[in-house]
Amino acid sequence: MKKVNVYSQEQLLQIQSEFSRIKDVCYLDHAGATLYSEKQMENVVKDLTSNIYANPHAVSTSSQSTIDAVDIVRYRILSFFNTSPEDYSVIFTSGATQGLKLIAETFDFNGGTLIYLEDNHTSVLGMRCFAPNCRELKIEEAFELLTETQTKQAYNQDGRNCLFVYPAQSNFAGTKYPFSWLQTAKTKFGRCYTLLDAASYVSTNPLDLCQHQPDFVTISFYKIFGYPTGLGAVLVKRSSENILRKQYFGGGTVLMALSSKNVMVPRQNIHERFEDGTLPFLAIISLAHGFETLRRLELTPKLISQHTFNLAKYTFTNLLYMHHSNGTPVAVLYNFSGFEDIQKQGGIVNFNLRRDTGEFVGYSEVMHMANLHGIHLRTGCFCNPGSCQKHLNLSSKDVQKHFEAGHVCGDQNDLVDGVPTGSVRVSFGYMTTYEDADRFLDMIEKCFVTHPVIRKRRQFEAHFYNERNFNEEAKNKIDKKEYTLPPVIKKESDLSGELQKIYLYPVKSCAAFEVKRPWKLTEIGLEYDRRWMIVNASGTCVSQKQIKNLCTLRPILDFACNALRLRINDTEMAVPLEPSNNGPNSEGFFCNSKVCGDKITGYDCGDTIAEWLSDHLEKPGLRLLRQCDFNENIAVRTSKQGKQTVLSLANKAEYLLINTASIQWLRDRIPRNETLSHSLDSIIHRFRANLIVDFKEPFVENNLEAISVNEVAFKFTGHCTRCQMICIDQETGEISKEPLQTLSRELQGKMRFGVYLSQNNSDKDAFIQPKSLVNGYLKNQ
Repeated sequence: MKKVNVYSQEQLLQIQSEFSRIKDVCYLDHAGATLYSEKQMENVVKDLTSNIYANPHAVSTSSQSTIDAVDIVRYRILSFFNTSPEDYSVIFTSGATQGLKLIAETFDFNGGTLIYLEDNHTSVLGMRCFAPNCRELKIEEAFELLTETQTKQAYNQDGRNCLFVYPAQSNFAGTKYPFSWLQTAKTKFGRCYTLLDAASYVSTNPLDLCQHQPDFVTISFYKIFGYPTGLGAVLVKRSSENILRKQYFGGGTVLMALSSKNVMVPRQNIHERFEDGTLPFLAIISLAHGFETLRRLELTPKLISQHTFNLAKYTFTNLLYMHHSNGTPVAVLYNFSGFEDIQKQGGIVNFNLRRDTGEFVGYSEVMHMANLHGIHLRTGCFCNPGSCQKHLNLSSKDVQKHFEAGHVCGDQNDLVDGVPTGSVRVSFGYMTTYEDADRFLDMIEKCFVTHPVIRKRRQFEAHFYNERNFNEEAKNKIDKKEYTLPPVIKKESDLSGELQKIYLYPVKSCAAFEVKRPWKLTEIGLEYDRRWMIVNASGTCVSQKQIKNLCTLRPILDFACNALRLRINDTEMAVPLEPSNNGPNSEGFFCNSKVCGDKITGYDCGDTIAEWLSDHLEKPGLRLLRQCDFNENIAVRTSKQGKQTVLSLANKAEYLLINTASIQWLRDRIPRNETLSHSLDSIIHRFRANLIVDFKEPFVENNLEAISVNEVAFKFTGHCTRCQMICIDQETGEISKEPLQTLSRELQGKMRFGVYLSQNNSDKDAFIQPKSLVNGYLKNQ
């Protein structure tokens, strides 16, 4: 497909110069949050370091400067949407979500109804909590009802107040809904007010509030400018202000209030009444530099809209024409218009992939491969359950079934009985290039298409794809396909193997420490396994995903000196194996962090080791934390639900086992032209397991119910799902696309390798050692 450029060469070069940090990154999640310009941030910092902005509720000179600067931003926002203070007011919020909530809780329904389009953000669904009555308007119904020329009222004939909410652009698939609905709804729904959720739309499209006049508009500024986050607005039509009845009043919203009586006089301007407390005035002032960035780059919303539409159409069409070698289409595309009209479609492409058999590729697999290739995209349902159900042809019973099977919003459970629970979304911003689109398409072709690739025209049918019927066909095909997976032992008999090696990872995400003697087991796993972790300046645990050379930091357990020695680049630093007794009494000794969503309480190991880590890992602000012992009167590890978890700093379970026969099977299938080391030990280290067992046959470990090492019993607790971490060479920190790419290809997207174990009992005197006999007990077949 032809590449259509709407930017001048000068604009392209200027944009490139202001986004130098992303030259090696392919960022395609602009519907989630767009990127900020480096020049934009320089100007923000220069502004804040050159001026004094005080609390706008004061009356000092600096306070007046703040008030004036904030007001100028209000005017600029209104001008950006082609309106004026005479027609609309700007109420600042934390984002579009708070704006929707604000309207919902203050709108005077008077016993009326909230009418909302099926294709809406979750935050709109939350508005139902405040409405006396609710009605969902299906997409087909909306097009039929709101585009009719007849003026007969169809709903809400009792004359009560009605609020109709719909998105200007769907955040799921980029569908643009007609602005004409704003006026038609008032006719069809009687005494109706309209709320336009414009958060997705205005990120890359022009909104003309002179031509189209909803009563309320919600927006989030980070979707337009990338920065600041946590700031949005509700634009309220002046003639509709009185329908909002606010009850709570906070600081700065009143002319007078009494503490002795429930008496107060609100301020007159609606934004003064509705903006409780001190505004995030520095963030608001920073908005000016977002507007200035678009002006400096000579980018109008209309030009950005054309640019992003062209990129999305190019990507969409290439996916549409891409076929496997047997002629099976690669992509199922979720879209109404087929990118025929910029008035009906925005810069978003939503899809799922299929294998040559017709089986669906899980979106988590696509995400992992994208991460591996430096491509940032979005997967799931994108907080839009209605559109997700619609496009994926899921009934409410299906969604409930998926939930009961363990799938929740935001997780990686991408397929249930072969049916997708979500999809993949790529979206484009004003700084996105055709090189980004090609890089994404190349990844899809390389990782998910059976070669030779066939490119042929395919007519796009703008209907909702019936995945269920297709998937039944796919299953029939899959049953007949002969896979390259080795046969797994089916009989109910014991397996025998050898525990070849034991590895500890004293510092989470750092190098392994090999155990060569009998080693003690504790209630949370191997003694000293994952008891320390490195956190960044914000207290967040870092991993090799953020700092690749963590794998070159080698911990050594020195029992003679009672120390943990850390070695990197021929330099060394030590910390005590156990914290000092008087440590907890000192201020700031305890620190909190998170591992896999659990809150972790640990000891800070001090400034000396912190400075050493920051210097040698070339990352300022790093600190070393040691997890507290579980026999202390401390909440050592706490889940999101507030439950105490008896687990070290490991992600999922106490022990991770891999089978050397499975490693050998994988090694034999990795292309020899890849740059990674093909030595067995090198590949073993990539999987960061504790117990390296040779069962002689590959993948028998997947059917284990339990194992015993000497007299110590362990039970199976789950499979380990792999991500791009296994693509990091644990000796050098270098990244390759293998072995994840081969694992994904050979296991048909089921990227499970290794099994989690836990001890059957908490015998504190138990020991295991290398070269021990391992007995495996298979699940009942």
